[in-house]
Amino acid sequence: MTRVLTQAAALAGAADTGAFLARRRQLFSDAPQRAFGSVGMLGLWLAVAASARSNKRGLTVGLASANAAGQMAMLGVHLRHGIAGPRVWLGAVLGGAALGGAVASR
Repeated sequence: MTRVLTQAAALAGAADTGAFLARRRQLFSDAPQRAFGSVGMLGLWLAVAASARSNKRGLTVGLASANAAGQMAMLGVHLRHGIAGPRVWLGAVLGGAALGGAVASR
């Protein structure tokens, strides 16, 4: 069951990040570092989901830990600048859920 939580949270995070990039295609020309950072996070979300599906607990915990740390850093940066909207909070919650599910899995 916890593997399912990890997978669902990671897929939701990937969907949100993918939608963000699809709605803001101009980022690739206006702010390429931000765009490619988001592409990297999309890849990390998908890697967490894939590793959870393949039942590789150690890999999943490692990837989910890196993802959760990245999501918390993103939240911190947005809070510091006073621009933390619902998407950033959602990313942090989903990152925590994915990590929690990975750690709790047997």
